Amino acid sequence: MTVFSDILLVCNGKAGQGTLEVLLKDAVPPLLDICTNLIIHKTKEKGDAERICKETGNQYELVVIMGGDGTIHEAINGLSALEKRPLVGIIPGGTCNDFARSLHIPMNIGQAVRLITERPLEKDIDIVKADDRYFSNFWGTGLVSQTSDNIDVGSKSVLGKLSYYISAFQSIQESPILDVKVTTENDVIEEEVVMLLVANGRSIGSNPLPTSIDMEDGLMDIYVVKKSGFPLLKEFLVIKSTGNISEQYDDIMHIQAREAHIELGQNEKLDMDGELYEGTGQSLRVLTKHLRFVVGSSE
Repeated sequence: MTVFSDILLVCNGKAGQGTLEVLLKDAVPPLLDICTNLIIHKTKEKGDAERICKETGNQYELVVIMGGDGTIHEAINGLSALEKRPLVGIIPGGTCNDFARSLHIPMNIGQAVRLITERPLEKDIDIVKADDRYFSNFWGTGLVSQTSDNIDVGSKSVLGKLSYYISAFQSIQESPILDVKVTTENDVIEEEVVMLLVANGRSIGSNPLPTSIDMEDGLMDIYVVKKSGFPLLKEFLVIKSTGNISEQYDDIMHIQAREAHIELGQNEKLDMDGELYEGTGQSLRVLTKHLRFVVGSSE
């Protein structure tokens, strides 16, 4: 068993719907067994996880993030900017835990902690830089960001993952048309779309994305969705089983790229890993195998 000199545990102060103490009780003793010093940082407000990771992340051999996709997004933005980056472990504590699912990390807290302490597998994972921000799982606008924006905070805490599905179905009925231009090293696409999704991870709203997405290949998977409706949603969810989009269905375009410049016809909401931003576009670039994570087995 490897023993670290110092470990930083960053935990969301609101993780686990108010059961942070219970989560810590399961996580802290095993982590103490593999280190000399364990520093626990409990976030109190938005931006705390990013700040502490950016300011002190290079002082630790291992940084453990306990929380949901929002906490992970913040922490990765802090860690990705460092020249010397630590090994990263994740303990899921959110609603969907999409990035953790992409890394095959168990949703059970005890099993996730045991994965970190035993470290059976580590992988260097791609991170995508979007202007001056970073995302690990996905970037999206249109139906994607509208779904996130529609989720009521109260219903999310009560209904959990179900709130994402309810919001998605509501958003499909009201999807606006966006003018987009996507320029990559190999393609230029100009379309009127209802959704633009750039995937690095393999899960959104706890729904698996196509199995063909590879988080270590130095490429982002760009999906341009041209028409709304329930048939579209069905088609997009069905591709998860095969990893490919039906050749007969031309309302979803799929390309891969190392870099992409995205231009929007007007200011739109942009969703990165479930966190909302605004803008008329961004330049995206894959940072190949940028962060090293403790991961689970895909088998």
